[in-house]
This record gives sequence, structure tokens and C-alpha cells, in this order.
Amino acid sequence: MKRSQLSFTISMLLFATTTRAGYERTFEQGSLIIPMDLEYQDHGMLQAYGLVFQLLRQGVKVYWVIDLDKTWHHAPCNDQADPCPWDCGEEGSGVKCPYPTASPDFYTAAEVLWDGEGTLGQGATITRHGYRGGPFVVDSADAAKAIPIIDAWNDQSLWDANPWASRTVFHVVSVHRATESFTGYVRKEMLAAPTIAVFSDGNEDIATSYLRAAGIPQSNGNEFPAQKCDKIPCGPGTENPDMLTVPSIMGDMGTCDAPNYDHRNGALFTPDGIPAYCQIMSMHWGVNDRETVECDGGNCPADQAGCSGQAITYHGHEVIAEVRQFLAFPVHFFAECQAVNAYENTVPNPDWPFLDDEGRLGHYLTTIGTPPDCQQGSCGDPDFECVAGGCDGGARDCCLTRDIKERGAGFMIENRPDSATIKVLHPEVPYNQLDGFFETVGGSEQSYNLSDTLQTAYKNDMEVVFITGPNGPGFQDVWMTGYLDGECDITSPFLDVPENCQTGKVSYLGGHRYNTAVPLSANPDSQGTRLFLNALFEADCVTSNGQPELLLDLQGDRNVYGPLPATGSYQLTYMNAGAGAALDAELELHWPPPAEPSSLEGNPQTSQGQATWTIGSIGTSVQRPGEPPDQGGRNAELSFPQAGTYRLEGLIRFRVGVSTLEVGPVTLDVTVSDEPAPDGGQPDAGQEQQPGDEGGQVADTGQTDGGQLQGEPAGKASGCGCRTQANPGGFLPAMAIALLLIRRRRKTH
Repeated sequence: MKRSQLSFTISMLLFATTTRAGYERTFEQGSLIIPMDLEYQDHGMLQAYGLVFQLLRQGVKVYWVIDLDKTWHHAPCNDQADPCPWDCGEEGSGVKCPYPTASPDFYTAAEVLWDGEGTLGQGATITRHGYRGGPFVVDSADAAKAIPIIDAWNDQSLWDANPWASRTVFHVVSVHRATESFTGYVRKEMLAAPTIAVFSDGNEDIATSYLRAAGIPQSNGNEFPAQKCDKIPCGPGTENPDMLTVPSIMGDMGTCDAPNYDHRNGALFTPDGIPAYCQIMSMHWGVNDRETVECDGGNCPADQAGCSGQAITYHGHEVIAEVRQFLAFPVHFFAECQAVNAYENTVPNPDWPFLDDEGRLGHYLTTIGTPPDCQQGSCGDPDFECVAGGCDGGARDCCLTRDIKERGAGFMIENRPDSATIKVLHPEVPYNQLDGFFETVGGSEQSYNLSDTLQTAYKNDMEVVFITGPNGPGFQDVWMTGYLDGECDITSPFLDVPENCQTGKVSYLGGHRYNTAVPLSANPDSQGTRLFLNALFEADCVTSNGQPELLLDLQGDRNVYGPLPATGSYQLTYMNAGAGAALDAELELHWPPPAEPSSLEGNPQTSQGQATWTIGSIGTSVQRPGEPPDQGGRNAELSFPQAGTYRLEGLIRFRVGVSTLEVGPVTLDVTVSDEPAPDGGQPDAGQEQQPGDEGGQVADTGQTDGGQLQGEPAGKASGCGCRTQANPGGFLPAMAIALLLIRRRRKTH
């Protein structure tokens, strides 16, 4: 490849993988708006998330538009002493909301397509409204594709023809159509509907009640069950495949005398070590369950020697390790109530029967505290007790927490703050999109403190607290989200990207069970459910930040000479330049008749004019230890019995979440002559491709169109336009060089 061609290819690939932070975007008239403020989405609020799920599943890109400079108005907007500067409905009406809100994300005029509040008819005019609460937007170019999905979601008479829309809980979701262009800040581009795992921890019905309220299904299309898993079949291979038990998450643990320390072999992962889900939720897993180890299905013997040959059939600490390994990828973990401390306060125990390695460390967001020495046999903090030989392997008398749920803190447990006194921080963060009063709820773990006695802190002093009591953060914290081990600042749209932050995100919510009743204005204890749903769609595996970016290239003999039949050699290659993995990938090569294959590498499935290779998982550009390769290809030889021009096409299909995406086709035009080669030799494998041959395609599944690389709708490809050598491997080396530069650049952040 000539130097200019190589430079262009490298610059194009670097351009395609630039940081996808938020950006200003103008949406044209005809764009669709899903309101997320109580003025227009009071009854349909939770089901709006289910609609977004279905739009993504069916290939419609959704923009989450959130003003970077938005502020939270703590008092009700109609407070006479401190009114909001914005109006509740029509701007200029002077009517203020009787509840707290954040400032609007954008203003525009619109017409009503669907009204979930029962007050506006189809076609009703909205002169100017300040849309609040993080509205979702579908670009006008995708509106025609989105409207039939929206109609089926909102009209039960269409469910027979669209069974994916059928659900037990039903509310109409308000949808508006902009009647003028408007500009908003795109905080997240959402491209893929997430796969969601629910930990069957004995209170899994809390998570499933939230998902059923939103109308979000399992990966097989079934509703999440209303019953607990002690009453129905759950786990991989059942009708509830996304309801995961402790044994399924922990994977094969080996035996007592030969423990298995592979922390990536449970149901959270594919067989080749890639996350099988975008999210996992654990709602009320108890510390006592976490501290359980079973051998051969029962209590373990008193020592390891007496357990020889017995299988380890339950190990609570291994769940912690599998989730930690899961969070090495751009995924998301959510815990509520008791589950928060069950995960966060775990410290590895090397003694029998745990036999932990360091991989079984919890403390995803907080530091491990240091228990202080006892003072004359007592402790100054009443929540602690003096334990003789309690620290340093029995060498030190120290103060340990009285409550086992606080051992290893981390987090201490606190009563919930009064709802009237809470502070809402960082309303510009997607996790914290709200409108109206937020009501805290009871439970065994209602809120969380950092410990002065143990000197605990949030790792790297990151800002991870979004809802807290009047003296927080650090005291009565209710809603927290951050990157694993404090790797990055989750509040920054410029740092919150996998180029800089290559781990998953962790969310904790205090309180046992939030309501799912609507309208939200009359049920402020349902707001916690909304926070749960925010977290589902903020995860990088849903957004453009964490998508695979597959580059596809087709190379080979452009000119094939007689005598006939003559044979040409071709190579279809791919590379992932993105931070997310591609699952269930299939590579396809198409050729027109009367050409036929004479040799196909790897025994693909074949049909008339087509070969399909099963690739499986394609690893990420990060290439963590144990990941499958991030690049590869397949070779083919084709026989041409007649002279003429043949167009070959290559494409690759893959899955992200429950969304199936496609890159391609890439094309190569082959000219077959019945005359011998001009030099009397073989087909000219070294001849350059000419302009128009689209070798080297860049998927836009992980790209923005906000002033960066312009691309086609998600799942399509856009040609790089570069000239490449028409020989196997001609383009792939350039991709490899570019990817090496990308990786080096990421490591310097």
C-alpha cells in the first residue's frame, strides 16, 4: 500500500474512533419527542422506557437529550417565595408546577401524536414547551420507521399483529412531533436494547416488578415473571433464561482439594469469556447468604482435608468475583437495599471454607476501612465493639462493627433521610433524570454512610452520590453511581467514555422496594423505579460509547484470466476497533451465478450464491486477558465458468444486547476474461482497487453524527473511500496499525 493510502486509512480509522462525548445537535421539524416530565408523561412515565427498549430492539436510534447546565429547583416550582423561572406546561402561561423540577433540557413547539394523560387529542398543538426530565428524541429521518412501533405499543388492537408489544401492565406513552427545528445536548446515543440479568436472590420479584411496570421483556421475549424462582423454573435453558441463581452465576467451582479460580465461567459470560448481558440486578441478597459455602449440596466439613473430592456447590464470595470480572467490561451492575452491603463490603477470606483469592474483593466504589485499636477494652463508637484478636490474623484487638452487614465496610447503614430534606445532585447526569417529588422508602438498608471510625471514602474521591440527605454526601446517601474502583468521573460527559474508562458502572439505591404505581405526581415513592430504569439505558453497552465498531474488508483478484473456468482467490476480513464486544457474529460472502466456490475455508454453511461462517464472539479493542480475538477473516476461492463482470459482496451480522446489527455490504467487482493474462502469468492479485470498490468499511454502530463522522443509520456501513491493494491482507495491516495507535492513545489518558 502506498504511504498516502496507508496514512488516509489510519486517519480515517482514528477519526472513526474519536471520543464520543456529548454534543449539541439540531433536530429538524418532524423529529419525535418522548416527554419525560410529569406535565405530559405522568401516567406513561415507566412504560416510556419499555417503548425506548422496543425502538432500539427494532433498529431505531434514540437520543437522550439532557442539558449540560441544568439545575434542580428544590422547592415546588409554584413556591411564591422561590418560583421556577420556567413554566410547567406552555411556556409563557405563568403556570408553575406544584412540585420540584429540574430546568428544561430544550424548548420547542410540537403536535401531539399520543397523549397518555387523556387531556389532549391527536394533533393538538403545543406552542412552546420546556421539555424536562431527560426527554428521548428520534430524529426526523427515522420517524417513519419509529411511528408504527409507537402505534403498536400504544394501541392494544394492534397487539395480535405485533405480539412483541403485548404486556400485562399497560399505559399509553405520550409522544409528540416537533413542528419546528430545535437544538439540544445529546448526552447519550442509544443504539442497542440491553440484555438484562436478574439475580434470583430471594427478592427478585422487586426487580421483575420494576421491569414488568415498564413492559421490558427477557431476552427470549417473555415477560419477566411475577413469581419468585422458588416457585417456577429459572436460569439458562428455562422459559426464564435471564433469572440467574447463585450456582449459575458462580459457575464451576471445582472441588475442595482443587478449587476452580476462574472468575469468568458463570452465566454472566459467554463460553469464550465475553459478558452475556448488559446488566445484572440484585435487589436484596443477604450477607448471610453471601457468607455461605456448601460442599456436595450441604455443609462443608470442618477442614479442607475432610472435604477431599467433594464438589463446591455454593460459594457466596464467588458471586462477588464473577460480578467484578463482569464489570471489567462496559456493562452495568445495580444493587438495592441489603444487596448493596452484601457486595460492597465483601473482603476476601483465605481461610477454610472460603479459600478466597484477591479476585473475590467487593468494594466496587468504596475503600476498605481500617478498624481502630480498642481503647482499654472498649470502642468510642457505639456501633462498634472491641473484639480480642479481631484484626491482623489475631495479633491485634480492634473495634469491629456490631452489625454483620457492616463488617468489611465500606458502607455503614443509616435511616432514610426525610424526603423533604433530600438533596438532588448532578441533575445533568443521565442516571439522575427526575421530575417531581422523590420519596424515600423504608427497609433494612434505607441509606448509607461512609464511616469516620473506619476512615472509609469513595474511591479516588469521585463524585458518585446523586441523591442524599441534608448532610451528605457521605451521610444518608440514597442513590450512588460510579465506575468500578473509581476509574473515572461519571459526572463528566468528556471522561465518561470507554476510550478513557474501560470498566463497567455500579449503581446502589437505598430502600427495600419502590412503588410502581402511576401517576408519579401522586406516587412519589415510584421515583426510585424510574432511577432503576434510567440505569438500564445509561449503560455503555446500550449507548454508542460502548458499542463494537466493526471494520470489514473484501480483497482479492479483481482481474481473472482464462482459460475458463478460471479461479480467483478472496479474503473477507474484519476488525473491532470499539470498546464493546460483538456476540453471535456471522460472516457472509455472496457471489452471483454462474460463479461457484471451489474452496471455502472453515466449512461454512452454503446455499445458492452464499457462504456463511459462524464466528461467535469478537473481542474488543481493549483486548483484556482471556478475550477472544478482535480480528479475523476467512478465505475463499471462486471458480468463474464464463467471461463477464461479477460483483462479490461481504457482510457481517452480530448481536449487541438483544439487537441484531449488520455491517456491509462491502463489494469487489471482478472482471473475468477468457483470454490469457497479458504477461502470461496468474491473476493480477497485486493490482490496486480502483475508486468505487468499497474495500474497507467502517460501521457506524459506535459513531456519532454530531460534528464527528457522518454515518448511515445504525447497523449500516459507510465506505472509507480509500484505495487499497487488491490482495489478501492488503487493508487489514492498515487497520492493525491504526488500531495499535488507537490503543496507545487510550493508554495515555
